[in-house]
Amino acid sequence: SPLLASAAVPAAVKPFIGAIVTLTCTGNSTTALNALNLRDSFNDGEFTGTAVVSYKPTDRLMTYASYAKGYKAGGYNLDRSNLGTSTRGNVFSSPTNADAPGLRFDAEKVDAYEIGAKYNISGQFNVNVAAFRQEFKDFQLNTFNGSVFVVQNIQGCDNDLGGADTDNVQFNGTCVGDANRKGVISQGVEVEATLSPIRDVTFTAGYTYADTYFRRNLVGNSQGAALDPALFLLPGNQMSNAPKNVVTNSFTWTPAIGSSGLRGLVYIDSRTTSDYNTGSDLAPEKKQDGFSVVNARVGLRGKDQLWALELWAQNVFNKDYIQVAFNSPFQGAGSIANAQRFGGTSNALYSAFLAEPRTYGATLRSRF
Repeated sequence: SPLLASAAVPAAVKPFIGAIVTLTCTGNSTTALNALNLRDSFNDGEFTGTAVVSYKPTDRLMTYASYAKGYKAGGYNLDRSNLGTSTRGNVFSSPTNADAPGLRFDAEKVDAYEIGAKYNISGQFNVNVAAFRQEFKDFQLNTFNGSVFVVQNIQGCDNDLGGADTDNVQFNGTCVGDANRKGVISQGVEVEATLSPIRDVTFTAGYTYADTYFRRNLVGNSQGAALDPALFLLPGNQMSNAPKNVVTNSFTWTPAIGSSGLRGLVYIDSRTTSDYNTGSDLAPEKKQDGFSVVNARVGLRGKDQLWALELWAQNVFNKDYIQVAFNSPFQGAGSIANAQRFGGTSNALYSAFLAEPRTYGATLRSRF
């Protein structure tokens, strides 16, 4: 392009012009890797396990505390990648073997703590209460950016980044201090109860409050690399697919039918969740409002449950809700949040995977 040779064009702008000039549709392969001998490796390893201590002050009450350490191995982003274009500023430089580490993401580690109590009265009533906290280091966030899938580590910086992790400037927001602060926290309480007031009738109820959030001052790994600007909404906000409130209920009735040994079955359960965002970048267009789903089952069971015939329905009231929303490939750019914070145009299109609609059927079981 003549613009690239013109002295009137600022040098800082030329890489962006070059990116536009060289822009092509992304295919299933790339010529950028032709004749390039890639060599890179790393070693991962971690001791994991669970420790539990419990105490029964009475026959009906048990208390406990537990700690668990989890681990998910690191890897490489190889989905139609042009090898390091997210880390190399010059769009015209040929990729080299030195760029290979730029495709790497680190192992994810989690420390999980839980304390709780379980109380039981002769099988007629029991209640479980627990408080939990999970701390994630180098959390592996799987993101679809409209063209490729990318795994981005999420880590916290001890220093105040001054909002550099919430702007749209590439490479801005590097942590110059300690980047070992865990970037994702999940904490809350859970209560479950079961009641059998009369023979053959059981009620269950559960409630979970989970505050699962990204910390402020986020970076892209424990080495302090800047967070991807596409994730500017993450710092300080609730994590995707993590509603704060979830309520569950169920009712079961299994009446005996005379003295035949047969039993009927009536079962209903429901799950209600509060609002949550279904997109890994937390774009507001990907938000799912709170909803409830009801399932039901009726049937007949033979003596000693040697056979059973059940009619069932899932999502009885045919509730529409989003499981995952994502950027439609190459369909516009910029969410409402981009336009509100940085200006410009918001014309991105979004697609979604919806949950299953109402489904129903029959099941015949037998045991030999």
